[in-house]
Amino acid sequence: MVRIFDIHACKNFKKMKLRPPFVVAIGTFDGVHLAHQAVIKRTVAIARRQKGTSIILTFFPHPLRITAPHRIPALLTSLEHRLQLISRFNPDACCVVDFNKSFARLSAEEFIKKFLKDTLNASWVVVGEKFNFGRDRLGNIELLKQQGERFNYKLTVVPALKRAGEVISSSLIRESLGNGRLDIARALLGRQFSILGTVVKGDRRGSKLGYPTANIRPHQEALPPNGVYAVKVRLQGRLRKGMLYIGTRPTFYARQTIPTIEVHLFNFRKDIYNEHVEIFFIRRIREDKKFSGHEMLVRQLRRDEKKVRKLFGG
Repeated sequence: MVRIFDIHACKNFKKMKLRPPFVVAIGTFDGVHLAHQAVIKRTVAIARRQKGTSIILTFFPHPLRITAPHRIPALLTSLEHRLQLISRFNPDACCVVDFNKSFARLSAEEFIKKFLKDTLNASWVVVGEKFNFGRDRLGNIELLKQQGERFNYKLTVVPALKRAGEVISSSLIRESLGNGRLDIARALLGRQFSILGTVVKGDRRGSKLGYPTANIRPHQEALPPNGVYAVKVRLQGRLRKGMLYIGTRPTFYARQTIPTIEVHLFNFRKDIYNEHVEIFFIRRIREDKKFSGHEMLVRQLRRDEKKVRKLFGG
C-alpha cells in the first residue's frame, strides 16, 4: 500500500522508518500520462534493484496556480485522482509538497538541499529530460548533475516519449480532449480518459423524461466537449455501463453557461447521492443540441441509448 504524506510534515516522514537508499522521482505529473509513467516505473525499478524505497515527489496546487495564475491550464486530474493513478505503479510512498508563495521563492539550490537531502536524504533522483525547478524555473538537468556530486546522489534522466513525432505532454492531451479526440488522448495517457466526481442532487428532470441520471460534480477541470458519451463508471468498486451528457441543456435553459454533467447508468436505480465515482469516457455519440421540446429530446435519447448499448455489445 502506498503511503502518502505532506513533505512539510518532516516528522511523519522520519517516523515511517522507510528503508534506504531513497530513490526520488520529481514532477507535477498532471494526468499521469505515458511519459510520467516512464519516470515513475523507472523510479520503482531502481528502488527494487537497490532494495530501497521509491518515493514520488509531487506538488499541490499546480505551480502555475501560484507563480502565474493567469496561465493555469485546465488540469487533467485532481490531486486525489493523480495519487490514485500514481499508486497503480506501486511506489512505496508519495510526497505532496504544498506549493505556496514561500516554496516558490526557493532557489533551485535551496530546493535540492532542503528537500532532496535534508528531508528525503535522496540517494537517487529520477526526472524527465524537460524537468525545470526552483525560483523562476532556473534549475535544470545540468544543475541536478552538479549538485549530485556535492550531495552524493545519482541522477537518472528519462528521455522524452514521442507519438507521431510529437513529445507526449499534458498540454497535448488537453488539446486532444478539446478537439474531442478521445482516441488520441487515450493513446497518450495509456488508458481511457477518466474523471473523478461526486454524485450531487439535480433537478430530477432526467427521471421525468424516463432517463434518471446521477448529476456529477467533477473533481478536476479538464472535460471533453459538450455532447453525449458512452461511458463506464466505477461505483462502489464495480464498473457499470451507461451514457453521459455534458452540456448547458439548451432545450430547457436559454442562459445556462456552466456545463451540467449527468450520467444514466443502465439497469440501475439506487440512491447514490454523495458517492464518489470514476467515469471513463469510451466514445462520443453526438454533440449537444437544442430540441424543439421534450418529446423530440426523448426520441433522441432512445436513439442514443440504442447506439451506446450496441457499442457495449447489447
